[in-house]
Amino acid sequence: MRGSVARGSGYVVQGGRGLSAARACVALVLLVMAMGGCDGESEAGPDGRLTDPGPSPTSGPDLSGADMWLSFDTDTVGYNGSTEYPDALGGPFGGLVVTANGGTVESVPGAPGRGLAVSFPPKCTDATGCPRAMVEVQPSPSLNPGEAPFTYGASVWLEAGQTTKGSNILQKGRFGSTGGQWKLQVDGEDGDPSCVVRSDEVVITVRSRVSIADGEWHRVVCRRDSEGVSIDVDGSVDREPGRSGSVNNSYSITVGSPGVGDHDDQYHGRIDDVFLEIEPDS
Repeated sequence: MRGSVARGSGYVVQGGRGLSAARACVALVLLVMAMGGCDGESEAGPDGRLTDPGPSPTSGPDLSGADMWLSFDTDTVGYNGSTEYPDALGGPFGGLVVTANGGTVESVPGAPGRGLAVSFPPKCTDATGCPRAMVEVQPSPSLNPGEAPFTYGASVWLEAGQTTKGSNILQKGRFGSTGGQWKLQVDGEDGDPSCVVRSDEVVITVRSRVSIADGEWHRVVCRRDSEGVSIDVDGSVDREPGRSGSVNNSYSITVGSPGVGDHDDQYHGRIDDVFLEIEPDS
């Protein structure tokens, strides 16, 4: 990623200009693959970050109607000097990289035909001081669904050895926070994803029966409507009925972890095409 860092408030934000050697390497790998000169096998590091992510559909999701979409194909320097991933639709909702304890967010090959994705720090079992990183979208009232139907999700890649007792892919709001919460997470060592939508009065959780911890790309989408919450993993849908009420909080959207503290649920795989779409409330 980028070469310089700015430090403050106990965490680090990645910044600086120009391509790092790792990013240049990723670009070269993508170019070789596009020219047909790559057999699809890449030498893997100990955390598997630059390995071939395996077979996946090349057709991507249609996110042209989303309120926010981070494709991670390009990055800029944010207002505070950190790396920022702009909204792919040209909107105002850029995602800033925030790290701690030497953690990084790195650009890696995405699913075939989908450009670049981002990877998060490797798994660490120390009680404190593990590398931490997330991408943070600053709070905005327009990113609160209230009582309206809404959909959110991401493309994800996770190996079996990267699972933990809980890791968070995407969320807005924290556990018990005023105004409710919505999130997409991976539950337990088996790698089963779940969607959670919570108001101040009600919480609805739905878990998929499909594990995503197999070293392949998966598209995971959560949807809340007036009748319940559903999770869709590559077309396999599970649903939990119920009315969840209004979700309207002052928190940022975070990708890869809810925070960079020692006890935050860090995700250790790759993420791409993060989106949120809020429908008109009928």
